[in-house]
Amino acid sequence: MKLLVCCSYYYYGHVRGIEPQFYYLYKVPESMGYEVDFFDYFSAANISLEQMRRVFLSIVNGKKYDAVFIATHKDEFDRETLAEAQRTCPIVAWNSDDEWRWEEYSKERADWYTYMVTNSSEIYQNNKQIFPQLLHAQWACTGFWDGRATPKDIDFSFVGQVYGSRAKQIQWLARRAKLRAYGAGTASVVLDARKVRGLRSRLKVIVQQAALRYILPGVARNLSTINFDQVNLLWNRSKISFTPLDSSQGRVRQIKSRVFDMGLSGTLMIAQRAPYLDTYYEPEKEYIPFDTLEECADKVSFYLRNEAARSKIAEAYAKRTEAEHMWSHRIRSVLCDAGIQ
Repeated sequence: MKLLVCCSYYYYGHVRGIEPQFYYLYKVPESMGYEVDFFDYFSAANISLEQMRRVFLSIVNGKKYDAVFIATHKDEFDRETLAEAQRTCPIVAWNSDDEWRWEEYSKERADWYTYMVTNSSEIYQNNKQIFPQLLHAQWACTGFWDGRATPKDIDFSFVGQVYGSRAKQIQWLARRAKLRAYGAGTASVVLDARKVRGLRSRLKVIVQQAALRYILPGVARNLSTINFDQVNLLWNRSKISFTPLDSSQGRVRQIKSRVFDMGLSGTLMIAQRAPYLDTYYEPEKEYIPFDTLEECADKVSFYLRNEAARSKIAEAYAKRTEAEHMWSHRIRSVLCDAGIQ
């Protein structure tokens, strides 16, 4: 199997962080024994959009690939470029955030590709008859950071960016449940929750940044970019992981990649209730759902006091992930559904 994988290498262009989809779509197929080439179209398009498209076509036409995977972003590829590429091999679009991007973005481009993969069960069910080239594949776990044997020295954590409703959620849980947060914007949010001011506030920021850089070398000074390796190391050390599922647009609740990313970490996932989540993991047995922050804090307190119960659910979460929700499963399924493998 020969694949060309097209996505960004850097996380939103930040050189301190590697894009998770590079691991999902490039490193995982490589680990499966496939012959995989990589093209960072995101960086190339920043230099010249037209040149990026020419280079893309020269790569596709220069080697006999079984398929090309493109992690969709914006308008880097046009219909004409993709039509020419499809004369050589199938072009597979891998979408994300279709819960809020389908109508405005993905739907308009669905017939530009040989196949389009959506991770939204609802979008797939509602559109598969209209777009026969539409396939379904949920987020998954890479398996590269197995933390089940890692000592858990962080009680309750959140790792990620602050946006939308997350700021207030993190503030509240920092006060009521001693949530420790890491990532873009979390330092100021947690400090604000503790109501520190002036010199005392600045000193706390300096101490937190210094401590995190000591624990995780290479983290940016303003904590804006924790790379995917460091994110997974923090999940591996966490007894319980806060898992907010509101979209960045604030309009819908969606299944985030973190639901599966941390599946082998040994953490207990405590997650907002979200559509279709219970089809992947059984509530109360493989993860802990919550509706309100008060309920979340109460459940965190209970499972921190009851390690046997916490570890039992975390173990079940990992077993289900390993059996059904690995990226190797998703890639084989998509290739099979597309008739490529």
